[in-house]
Amino acid sequence: MPDLITFEVLHDAMSGSSTAAFRTVVEAHQAFAYAVAYRFVRDEEEAEDIVQEAFVRLWKNRKSYRQEVKLTTWLYRIIANRCLDFLKSRRGKEKRSSEDLSQGYTTADRTTPEKEYEREELMRVILETAEELTPKQKAVFILRDLEGLAVDEVTVILSMSAGNVKSNLFHARQKMAEKLKAFYQTTDKTSIA
Repeated sequence: MPDLITFEVLHDAMSGSSTAAFRTVVEAHQAFAYAVAYRFVRDEEEAEDIVQEAFVRLWKNRKSYRQEVKLTTWLYRIIANRCLDFLKSRRGKEKRSSEDLSQGYTTADRTTPEKEYEREELMRVILETAEELTPKQKAVFILRDLEGLAVDEVTVILSMSAGNVKSNLFHARQKMAEKLKAFYQTTDKTSIA
């Protein structure tokens, strides 16, 4: 989660009274925004473009910012919408292979090479399965399960009803469970041998 910025800086940035304040907002949220975009599109350049476009849109629409909505929620919405557009346009094209499967994830237990290999394989399965989801299922799965947002935040970001979010999440988790079950059955068989 990005560093907290003061209400005054946020107000100055979003009212347009200070470009320096807006720069502070960008710096505070840039890495966070990139991580979210990258998890969606799995392409470094595209993620950078999406983040840049998101901040440009944030700047252009800053006067319409409502303070009752968290800035991160508004930013997530811009990023998620742009990522969904990208995924829809890419849907018919050949799917990319993941280059660095562990990027954006931390591992608490790096005790042995075997455990690290299993963790990397697990992440590979999760990311490959995420690529097989519909764009809406992928968006909900990333925001809810990987980013840890609450369902009500996801509904605002994706402009979906809570029921629609829960339905997409259910189907995404169901597909994920099938792949993970197969992964663990294979892993158990190879560790026994």
